[in-house]
Parts: sequence; structure tokens; C-alpha cells
Amino acid sequence: MAGLIDTYKDATALQCSFIEKLGKLDLECVNAFADSLASFLRAKDENNFVYGLAAGRSALSLYSFLQLLYNHFNAFPCTMEDPVQKHFRNTRKNLGIAVSGSGETPAVNKYIEDIINQGGEIRLITANKEGTAHRLVESYENGSVLVIKGKTKYDEDMTRTSKLSPMGTEFELEVLAFLNAVFKEIQSRIEGDRNAACESYLSTIKDFAGQCKLISRVDEDGLSRWFDRLFPRSGRYIIGGVGRSGLVARAFEMRFTHLNKTSYWERDFNTPSFQIGDVYVPITGSGNTYECLEGVKSAFKRGADVLPITTNVSSELVELMKQKGCEEDIVFIPVSEEYLDQICGSRRTTSWLVSEYSMHRYPIFEINASIFTNSVVAVGAEFLGIEEAGMKRLHA
Repeated sequence: MAGLIDTYKDATALQCSFIEKLGKLDLECVNAFADSLASFLRAKDENNFVYGLAAGRSALSLYSFLQLLYNHFNAFPCTMEDPVQKHFRNTRKNLGIAVSGSGETPAVNKYIEDIINQGGEIRLITANKEGTAHRLVESYENGSVLVIKGKTKYDEDMTRTSKLSPMGTEFELEVLAFLNAVFKEIQSRIEGDRNAACESYLSTIKDFAGQCKLISRVDEDGLSRWFDRLFPRSGRYIIGGVGRSGLVARAFEMRFTHLNKTSYWERDFNTPSFQIGDVYVPITGSGNTYECLEGVKSAFKRGADVLPITTNVSSELVELMKQKGCEEDIVFIPVSEEYLDQICGSRRTTSWLVSEYSMHRYPIFEINASIFTNSVVAVGAEFLGIEEAGMKRLHA
């Protein structure tokens, strides 16, 4: 497994460089994006509808940001995959935030056209200046484009770097980190404090980069054992998580499909019950998330293996694993001491009601978990002998 650990470290270092690269974005572009969002969100006397226009893992990066907007402002988030919310309100302010690395995702471009035809505002984040999405939004009077250069699933690069970050991982991670970092700039502008040097944004990116470098400190022996338990199996993979950790879990689950494995996100309607030979991978920073704890109990009861991803060594999850003699099957993602209490504090819910504290805390665990799971996918591709070209053929 020594070679797989090297792959893990190389993939993690590469993704840290993706985060660091965000600190070199043109600050005029960062200012323009923050100003435009602040202008839309500043109105307090009416409901503002924000539509997430994205697909696949790009959508999951965007939905984390929509949750922030909903938690902090009078902005109602709508995702195009939710039939309950899939309506355009002409009587309210409407903003579409589109994310498309290639700019050529048909469904996303159709949604962009719909928003434009209805007269709504559009903000696009893309990696492709030549893409259809860029053309549509650039020529629209109520639209603006932010270009974040990053490898997407459509790129043809088949180098070693490609193997360490296959199929669009770079762009999606950068979008996730960028949106979480620029959020502070949006807040400050709404409060009347505009800093053209984007000091909050830059300091947050620096913080994210420092946190993600800690991921390489995962215990190598324990990680090797975890890889050995995770990959060589013919059973099903069921990945769990709630809230922003759930978005990471859904992105991780998609990648097992690309690795030619049978996988499910735990909360999908078609997810089967556990059986012997399955593996359950709950992702929970606190280790006290009610749904994940119930999933662990159900998995053990039905004979499935459990390989959790967490950061809290003193959680109920750890206690459950110890009771089964399986504590060595846990991977602990390191975070710095200053954030540990925020993530691991004893703030457990027993229902879907999430505390104000959980809604507003810094997303350090989720970003680190995204990087960790992306690195795991690179390891899995090497372990299983799957090239990126093969993963693309399995991509929807």
C-alpha cells in the first residue's frame, strides 16, 4: 500500500495548490462578483429567489453556497432538480447563479436561457471562455461572468496530474472554496464596508489552504488499512451525510460509479437496505449527527461494514465503533485546534431541526473532507487500474 499512500499525498498536495491558486484571482473580478451579489441581496423588504443552475458535482459545490445565503439573508434558494421549488416568481427579485466548468452542459444552458427569457439576473462561474454558457451570459445586460481556470471533465489532458485529479475535480473544488471565501466579502458590502483589496477573501483562502495541508498528516498505517478495507470488495457502497457534509457525501458517491462500483447516496429514494458485503461510509465532522448514527447502527445490525470519515475522536460515532471493536476502521481528518471545538462540540440534534450554531459555522471540515475524498478517488483509480478515460465512459 506504500504506493497508494504516495498517490494520496500527491493528490492532496495538488488539491492544496488548487486552493492556493484562488488567492491569485484578479481582485477586480472578485470585487465585481461580491458587489453584484451584495446588490441583489441587500433588499430586506422582500423575498429574493436565488436559483442554483448547475448539474452533477458542480451543483453540489453551488448548493453549499445557497445554504449560506438562505441562513444569513432573506434569500430563498431554488434548485432546478427540486420539483417543489421549480417555479419562477415574476413578482419577486430573481437571480440565477450558474456553475458550469465546460459551459457546455445542455441542461444548465437551457436554465440560463429560461432565466434570461424571464428577465432575471444571471451570475455565471465557468472555466471556459469559449463555452456556450459564457456566450449566453456575456451578451445579456443583466448577466456577468467570473472565469476560474481549472481542469474540467471535458479536458483531454491525460498526464500524471490528470490521474491525481480526474474528471473535473479541480474546478469543482475551486468553486466550493471560492464561494465560501467570497461570502465574507458579500457580507461586508451589505453592511456598508467595502474593501477593494478583498482582505477577507484573501485571508479566508489562506486559511483554507493552511487547513487542507493538514490532511496529509493522516496516520499512514491507519489510512493504508482503510484503503485495504474500502476498495477490494464486490458489495455495494452506501455513502451517508447530512447538510453540507451530505453534499460532500453525494459527490463522493458519484465517483464510485465512475470507478465502476455499485454505489448509493444513503438518502436517495432508491437506496436499498444494508446487507452483508456492503460498506457504509458516513461523513460527519462532529460524529454526533443523528442520521449517521442511526445509519451505523442499521449497517452493523444487517452485517455491513462501516468505514466512517470524521474529525471528532470523542464522538458518539467513535463509541459505537469501539463497541463493535471496529475503531480502527475510522479515518480522522485533521483540522487545527482553533476549529476543532466548532466542529466537535456536543451539539447533537435528534431530528432534522438544525441549530443556529450548526447553520453558521465555518465549513472547514466540509472543504477538507472534499479534498480527502477526492484524493481517495485518485487512490481508488490507481488501486483498481482505472484510467481517467475509462471513468469518463462511465460518467452520465
